[in-house]
Amino acid sequence: DFSKSAYQGLERIKGSINPKNHKKASSVVQSLPSYISTWGLHRLAGDANKYLKAKSDDTKYKGEVYSEFLKTLQDLSKVAFAPNDPSTLIGMHLSAYTGLNRLAIDLSREWSFWAVTILGESEDG
Repeated sequence: DFSKSAYQGLERIKGSINPKNHKKASSVVQSLPSYISTWGLHRLAGDANKYLKAKSDDTKYKGEVYSEFLKTLQDLSKVAFAPNDPSTLIGMHLSAYTGLNRLAIDLSREWSFWAVTILGESEDG
């Protein structure tokens, strides 16, 4: 289920973003393990909202990647948080948040594993 969740999440991203951004999205996906380890899920949710509101496709794809990752994490974990609301993550009990963050790091590694296969070789963007 873990690998299947990652694969399906990336397939949803591939179908939802402009094909010209697939390689840049692959780069974003491959940087997720480091991003989450450094900044955490609450920052990821905040950045997802910020990028989703962007008017330019040149950055909006990042919000779509982050948002889909959080939705996939929620579906997999069954933890009650709103993927589009960082305050639900900030308000979690520390042990619940830490466990969810750890699962997110593992899921992000699985996403990174599948990124090239689904979205193509990474490209900075």
